[in-house]
Amino acid sequence: QDVPMNGNYYLLYGRGETPTGPSPPVLTYHGAQSIPSISDNLIEPDTASNEPIPTHPCPSSPSPSAVYRFTATSSSDCVQSSCDYFLGIRTNDNDPTYLDFMLEGSTLGWVGIGFTKTGTMEAADVLGCIVHLTSSVVSIVDDWNIAGGHYDVRDSIQNVCPHSASYSNGRIQCVFSRQIITNDTAQDVPMNDDYFFLYGRGDIPFFGISPALTYHTPFMIPSISSNMMTPTNVSSLLV
Repeated sequence: QDVPMNGNYYLLYGRGETPTGPSPPVLTYHGAQSIPSISDNLIEPDTASNEPIPTHPCPSSPSPSAVYRFTATSSSDCVQSSCDYFLGIRTNDNDPTYLDFMLEGSTLGWVGIGFTKTGTMEAADVLGCIVHLTSSVVSIVDDWNIAGGHYDVRDSIQNVCPHSASYSNGRIQCVFSRQIITNDTAQDVPMNDDYFFLYGRGDIPFFGISPALTYHTPFMIPSISSNMMTPTNVSSLLV
C-alpha cells in the first residue's frame, strides 16, 4: 500500500473537514469547496522541484435575480420555492465558456442533474448538491455513474465552481458553474452536445459513511427527459 517515491505519479492535492462524531479523525473525502486539484503531469517525488498547484479560474456568481433560460420543475403548478425539484441552467454573464446551474428541492439528502447518451443512469455525468444532515452543510459535487452500475463515484477532478449552497427547513438550494468543455475528458461530458437529462433527488441512508448521491427512490422524482437536449441551448420545459 506504499508506493515507491522514486516512481512517477500524479499528485493529488486536497483538504477537507472531518465530520464530528465518536469516530477518530480520518482523511474523509474532500468536498467541492476544497481545492481539489491534481497535478497536470506525472511527477517523481524524490526529484520533483516546486510546481504551482494548478487552478481553474471560476467565473463570477450569477446575481440572485438572474434569469435562467432553461428551467425544469416537478409540476406545472409550483413556483421555484415550493417545487419538489427545480433546475435552472444559463450561460454565465462574465465567461460564456461556463454554464451556471441552480438546483433546489425538498429532500433529506440530495438534488442532482445527470447527462447521458444512453437514456439510463449508466455512464452519466452527474452534478449535484448533498446535505450533511449533522451540520446542514451542503456540498456541491461532480460525480460519474459508472458503466454497468447504478451508483455514483466522485470524480477525481471536481470541475465545479461553487457559488452558494444552503439547507433550511428540509430544502436544499445551490448555485454553481461548470465549464462547457473541461479538461476531464474521461468523466465530464461536453455541454455543447446532445444528452438525455436525468432529474433526481433522494434521501441519504445514515450509515456513518460520507454522503453520496445514492439511488433515488420511486416516490421521489425520478425522471428523464423524453428527448435528447443540448445544455448550451435548451429552453424551458416541465419535468
